[in-house]
Amino acid sequence: MKFTDAQMALIRAEIGTYVEACPGAGKTQSIVQRFVDRPLTHPRKGVGLISFTNAAIDEARARCISEPALKEVPNFIGTIDGFINRFLVGPTYLARRRISPSFYESWSAVPNSHVKVNGIQFKASLDWFIIRSNSARLIPERVPIELRKVAFNLKKNQRLGLEGEALRIWKLFVRRGTLTASAARVALQSYLADSERREQLGMLLADRFVEVIVDEVQDCSEEDILVLDLLHEFGVNIIAVGDPDQSIYAFRSDAPVNTNNFLRKLSVGERLNGNFRSSPAICAAVNSLRAGSERDEPIGRCVEVNEPVVLLSYRRRQCLPKLLVRATRNRNFAEDDLMVIAHSSEHARVAAGAPSTRSDSTNKLVIMARAHHVIGDPRRNGLERVAAIRTLERTIRELGVADVVNLNQSDYLEVCGLSEGTFREACLRIAAALPRPFDMKPSNFRAKLQTFKASQGQLRWTSQPLRSPRGDTWPDSLTDDQDIGPLTHSTIHALKGRQSPAVALIIPEGRAEGDGVRQWCDGIKGEERRVLYVGASRAESLLIIAAHESVFEFVEAQLNGDGVPTVLA
Repeated sequence: MKFTDAQMALIRAEIGTYVEACPGAGKTQSIVQRFVDRPLTHPRKGVGLISFTNAAIDEARARCISEPALKEVPNFIGTIDGFINRFLVGPTYLARRRISPSFYESWSAVPNSHVKVNGIQFKASLDWFIIRSNSARLIPERVPIELRKVAFNLKKNQRLGLEGEALRIWKLFVRRGTLTASAARVALQSYLADSERREQLGMLLADRFVEVIVDEVQDCSEEDILVLDLLHEFGVNIIAVGDPDQSIYAFRSDAPVNTNNFLRKLSVGERLNGNFRSSPAICAAVNSLRAGSERDEPIGRCVEVNEPVVLLSYRRRQCLPKLLVRATRNRNFAEDDLMVIAHSSEHARVAAGAPSTRSDSTNKLVIMARAHHVIGDPRRNGLERVAAIRTLERTIRELGVADVVNLNQSDYLEVCGLSEGTFREACLRIAAALPRPFDMKPSNFRAKLQTFKASQGQLRWTSQPLRSPRGDTWPDSLTDDQDIGPLTHSTIHALKGRQSPAVALIIPEGRAEGDGVRQWCDGIKGEERRVLYVGASRAESLLIIAAHESVFEFVEAQLNGDGVPTVLA
């Protein structure tokens, strides 16, 4: 790859530097090149590459195939969560409690982590709470959209009851050494508040690393900034790359995070404003959506693409699959090139014509049937199948016999004589051996599970608690099937760091309290606007903006007013 002057300046920077980069600016290739080059100049210390997306991590690991030593100690390639767990929370927790903690991405992967209170018809995930200062707070915005109204309408005493139970369960898990990314950050804050421990950790990191490269620095949480401050304070060189307008993770925190205070400690490099990804029309749309005054310059292989941005108005999301296919074909693109994206996973799923991946049922037989169905459905994408596998693993654990059901994962695996890999393999064998659940009555599916004696002995689970749903029939939502496969779809957050030849950006109904379209048209900065910006910037050659009829005129007027080439579908 031939690098631009601005990219070479980033690759060769000698001091701590922050560089802004537009979408598609080749920052991933630049920081990976720096990661490959830097250990050669400091052979005794390591270089860390931290990213909030898998794109940079995957690229770095691919580049290291021919030089595997780059992936070995003392270097590090991974997420900020992996860095925190491996170098800060993991060793400190072990030293303090004599327990090696188990880390999970979220509580949804941890068995028995649902929050239930007698008399309250609402089962919550621990992921829906923020735990701070020995208190828990339910955040309705974290609740899936189909349950959010119930969460907002909880009475004060109900909410307090759920929050108290959430804190109790959270403390129980943490005491046992079961931590999620959010729980690890709570521990991190307490560790770094201890000046003596902070000194020890800072010196250990400085002995290990000469430099840490941070990709997507705008996505740092308050705790992530504490880590970068610690590294900088103890002399580790920091190279940070990011785009303030791609900051779309404020929902993770209970307070706004200002990265500028830290970034001011670094030298400012030349902005990477050459867009190698998108066509001129898409760059113009991205410029329109950006809250700042910077402008992208299309310079890549799509610079000669003359496709305008396609505008499509809709009333019901269920009508979108046919409309999107027609619009895509009319522009001479194949459906396989199209990625349907939205802020909400449910909106993206419906717009793509995909079957539901979730069941509102708490019935474990129904949950197992749904998971089995998704694992074996060739129309599902990898993320959906992985989520279904995790659901099956979690349900098997929750069906554990009395002496293992409440153990944390590491103790459970030790008692059963298993590793994480053999546990997952055993769960997958259950799925492989089961017949198609929706081709039979629930009672017959349950009877089949009762015959899995070898599996029940190995994994220490029982089918006795399983009950058939009322009337011995599956819920209608589970048996929904389609003759035509769905379009490829994703949330905007999941596609961050990646791209697609054609993108359909789904903009939902306007909201009275404000939304991304209102922020955009009123010239206001805001996370909802930034989400639209990130979504549009994933497109390479074709961008379809499918806006609900309640906001379509505003979208059309804003794009036309900003000189973006458009055409109606």
